[in-house]
Order: sequence, then C-alpha cells, then structure tokens
Amino acid sequence: MAHAVVIQVEIDPNSDIAHRHAILNDFVIPEAKALPGFQKSTWMNDGVGTGTCVVVFDTEDNAKSAVTPLTPAGGPAVVVSGVHEVEVEA
Repeated sequence: MAHAVVIQVEIDPNSDIAHRHAILNDFVIPEAKALPGFQKSTWMNDGVGTGTCVVVFDTEDNAKSAVTPLTPAGGPAVVVSGVHEVEVEA
C-alpha cells in the first residue's frame, strides 16, 4: 500500500510567483523525486497564503523518512505535515 506525505506551508501571496515556481521546479521537485520510493507528487497553492503538497511513496517507511527532507530548515513555515495511507478508487 502506498503512503503519502502531506504538507501545508505558509506562502507569502505577495511574493514573486515566477521565483516561487522556479524554486519549486528547479530544486524542490527534483529533490523530492530523488527520495527513496518516490512515486508521484502534486503541488498546490490557494493563492492567499497556503501551499499544499502531496508526495506519494511506495512504503510507509519511505514516506516517514521523507518528512524531514521535505520540510527543511529555512524553507517555508510548515503549518502541518503528516503521513497518510493512500487509497485509490476508480
């Protein structure tokens, strides 16, 4: 059964969106993809100050191990994070 790391962070809605996208695309996503057991990810922004990412891993252990690298010191302030079991229904 796959497991996902779900993280919500604070984002300054007045910050430069092109810069945020460059950081995400050039650094954050490649680093997430390099983590053991990475399967897929989705990155969302509500436009008013909250960003959410869902990063799916093959096992619970790999998901738990990914929380610290996905929430580095110096990154956006983490509101909440956790590991969840993934259930997919057609």
